[in-house]
Amino acid sequence: MGTTGKTSGFIVLSDLSKIGPYLTELQNRGIAVLAISQPRGSAMVQRGLELLGTEGHPFAGLADVALHDGGDLSGIVDQASRWARDFEITGVLVAAEVYVEAGQQICDLLELPGVGMRAARVCRNKLLQRRYLPEWSPKSVLVSERTGSATYDGPFPAAVKPLDRESSIGVRVVHDASALAGILEELAPGSRLLVEERVVGREYNVDSIVLAGEPIVTLLTQKGTNEESTEFFVELVHTTPPVNLDERETDLISEAQRAVVERLDFDTGFAHAEYRLTEDGRVVLMEIAARAPGDACLPLYHLATGQAIEPVLIDAAMGLPTGYKASFRRRGRQVYFVHTPGTLLDVRTEGTNRVRPRWLADTTGIWPPLRPVGEQAPATLHELFVLKKRGDLLAPITESSNRAVTAIFDAPLDEDIDIIEARIRRSVTIDTEPANTEQA
Repeated sequence: MGTTGKTSGFIVLSDLSKIGPYLTELQNRGIAVLAISQPRGSAMVQRGLELLGTEGHPFAGLADVALHDGGDLSGIVDQASRWARDFEITGVLVAAEVYVEAGQQICDLLELPGVGMRAARVCRNKLLQRRYLPEWSPKSVLVSERTGSATYDGPFPAAVKPLDRESSIGVRVVHDASALAGILEELAPGSRLLVEERVVGREYNVDSIVLAGEPIVTLLTQKGTNEESTEFFVELVHTTPPVNLDERETDLISEAQRAVVERLDFDTGFAHAEYRLTEDGRVVLMEIAARAPGDACLPLYHLATGQAIEPVLIDAAMGLPTGYKASFRRRGRQVYFVHTPGTLLDVRTEGTNRVRPRWLADTTGIWPPLRPVGEQAPATLHELFVLKKRGDLLAPITESSNRAVTAIFDAPLDEDIDIIEARIRRSVTIDTEPANTEQA
């Protein structure tokens, strides 16, 4: 019960599939969870919607759920204000990119800790990031079907990024001016692209928990994408802590993150950025978001440090003193498997001990918790998740929503995690029926 006599409530804006850790922690604190989520989406989203209100399912613990698209600012803020009449709202947490601005608007309305209006707005717009943060940004120009490719006079290859999308959707490489012109010809009227020099170098997630403008911890995750084999930039590998950074390089990246957070007037919340470190030591900002990362990035921190990060994010959102020790005891990795496009028939394993594929989009629709093991425990495959339904049509991996199967594992810090990854990859087979198979 809150100080006003109302029941304490906490608003989480999130995909239902990722709400589990927040739901569990808030229930343990006796706080009602009020969720805002999307009314449509991926196979995981659709399965979650089907299970709302199901007795015995984790979603049954939600006090209320409102379904709104991220752009429905008026509807989201109105819903929050109605909840505030019935509950004492103790905090607001955004765990999905589409809700960053709406979440901050709620924080401002209810006078609760939040990232701040500048941080929310800039972090939702790729062009604003380049203009507010030129010191850490690649050279870039804004182009449209009206202005044409001639406005870009930078080097090739170049990266093109639609301004109205997230999660790597539409991001690709062009190798010359004619290829760029071809992409512009395909643009819908009014659409715009950010065209910028392609930065080559090692890439990292850089995650900071910020309290009242001060980063209390900054954590780095090594990234791997499919850019070497395709023209796209879809994330396929996350490694925490990185295996390819020394202390000096870590400090350089962390210093850039601190300066970026300061420039954006970031107040309280999670600053999730992506940087590249070039061969000549230049730290380049790829993008920054004012919310926690997706994929299994937060569970990897839990496995690697032994401490869950979600309770700390809840503390921060409630304005409570908190902390997180960036002390790594194991190394965690998540990999997404490349598949042959076609109808998903099965996912088979051999030699993975008791770990079998979990078809989340066919069953629970929610990521289950991962449990840390002992510091010197053998290399451990924790989960193998299937994020599509059996029978779904798998497309080529050109954006993150195309990914279908992922493994999460960890090992002692002194073990070669690449060898462990190779063993896991050999043990997993994704069976598809190609869409263009000719009928006999």
